[in-house]
Parts: sequence; C-alpha cells; structure tokens
Amino acid sequence: MKLSLFALALMLLPQLASGQLAGLEQARKEAQVVVYSTITVAAFNELNKAIKEKYPFLNVQHIRLGPAQQLARITQEQRAGHFLADVVYNNLLHLIYLKEKGALSRYPSPETRFMMKEAVDPDSVWVGGDIDVLVTGFNTRMISRNEVPASYDGFLDGRLKGQMAINSNNPYALVGMASLRGDEQGIAYIRKLAQQNLRPVQGFTHMANLLAAGEYPIALMNQVTKIEELKEKGAPVDWTPNNPNFSTVGAYALSRNPPHGAAARLFIDFVISDQGQRALGRTGKLPMRRGVPSPTKNIDKLLEAGNLHALKDAKGLERYAKIYRELIEGR
Repeated sequence: MKLSLFALALMLLPQLASGQLAGLEQARKEAQVVVYSTITVAAFNELNKAIKEKYPFLNVQHIRLGPAQQLARITQEQRAGHFLADVVYNNLLHLIYLKEKGALSRYPSPETRFMMKEAVDPDSVWVGGDIDVLVTGFNTRMISRNEVPASYDGFLDGRLKGQMAINSNNPYALVGMASLRGDEQGIAYIRKLAQQNLRPVQGFTHMANLLAAGEYPIALMNQVTKIEELKEKGAPVDWTPNNPNFSTVGAYALSRNPPHGAAARLFIDFVISDQGQRALGRTGKLPMRRGVPSPTKNIDKLLEAGNLHALKDAKGLERYAKIYRELIEGR
C-alpha cells in the first residue's frame, strides 16, 4: 500500500509542477495584486522588498485600513458585487467574520503544511501569517514578578484595584474569556475585572509605553512583542505568561472574486514561505512558519511552550465589542 501511494505521488508530481508553472505564468500576465491590510506601511515595505527580489514583475498595491474600516469597505464591495481587493489581511477574528459573510474564497496553499497548527484553517479560506501573544506586562520598578498574579482570577484581587490598564480598542479580553469559559462566565469575569478601576488605554503600543513611563504597574493582556521591544531597549518592563495565553493571529485570505487571482495566490504563497516569513520577522512580527525564529529567544520559548489559546470565535464579535465597551469604558 505504501509503495502504491508513493508511486501515485511520483505520478502526480509532473502535474503539480505543471500547475505551478501555469499559475506563475498567469500571475506574470496579471502583473499586479491589490492587498487590503492593517499592516503598517513600514512593515509592508519590508515585505514588498522581499517579494520584489523573488518576483520583480509583481506590482503590489498596498491599501492600509484599520480593522473596522476594512470590514466596511469589503462589505460595500460585496454588496456592489465588485471586489477591488485581491488579498485581505486582518486579525483572525475579523477575517472569520468576513468568511461567515461569504466575502472570502477558498485557497489551500501548498505552503500551509509548514505552518503552526494555529495558522491553518480547516476550510482553507484563511491562513495565518503572524501571531502575537497577550501576556501580562509589568513595570519592574513598581511591582516585583512574584507579586504579579499567575492566573486570570488573580487579577480580581482587591489589592490590585486601580493598578491595572487594559486595551479599550478591541474586545480580545472578552472574546478570549468567553471562548475559554463560556459566554456567561466570560462576561461575568470581565464585569468583575472592570470593577477593579481599570485604566482603559487605546492601543497596545500606547499601553506598553505608559507602562514603561510608570503610569501603572500592570498592563493586562498586552502584546508580548510590544513589551519585549521596550525591554530590549532598556525600559523597566517585563512580562509573565498567562494560563493559557490568548493569542491573536494575523491572517491572509483571497477575496470572494479576486481581480488578479493567480497573482493573489502567488502573494499568499510568498508571505507564508520561508523567505516571506523571515521578512515579516525583520519587522518585529512573530512568524508562524515552523523553523523561522522570532525576534528574541524569550518569545521563541513562549511559542515553543505551546500554551496558546488562539482567538478564533467571531460569531459574537459585534455583540462582544458592545458589551466590552460598556463594561470597560462605561459607555
């Protein structure tokens, strides 16, 4: 049986190679790909530089939009029946939302076999390109590592009242707790947490910077990349893992009807290839391809530990966002 499967694979290799060549030639004819993404211009320029080295014929048009702006534009294009974007990059919660709305199409990239399991969609609609882990950041001059709670319930301790900040821009904390403990218990947890007089801060970067400045001793569920970057620069900050670690995935997908389909598929193949993932790593992002290192050994160890809880459940995203704003910001 093994021999026959091997023989079949050998027979299929010429067909697969032929298909790849045909796709490359079609991409060469299309010569361009339109990408809607939330990636910063500087980071995307690094990725574009790398793809130009391999495919100099490919012109990548990058349109940067915030997560909500992107959803609104793609929804409008879907209603009009005319998609301008070929490839969409966003956090996984938003991509799954678009998937459920029928705005994306299926593409099983041959590169997915090299990716972390958190990067692979069973339906082959999206594929993760980078990951970030939400850890507990703390100011080393204001609180010791031993004083930082080792569990989510530890943050409900009254002694920490008024000493913690949380990102008010997105409902990751609520989505994570709801997927971990169930809807009712997840909401109940965030309600109790909000009673700790949290400091709502807009954005992970701003929250990390204020932590380093001593505005508060603890930054809840902050991106490890932001804390580690400041730590490497000598700021008085450090981080501790949670159990489990909520993780956010940045993922790619084809639009429902991509104008430049072959070029779009070539682009996705590249960004999750070894070369593409290393280019993303140079921008500070955490690659999801196995064997491609992160910016620091500390983060490598965190990822290798595997105690990750990727945020994927987007069914209640709009509802959770509303509840989260009401609880965290009182509106």
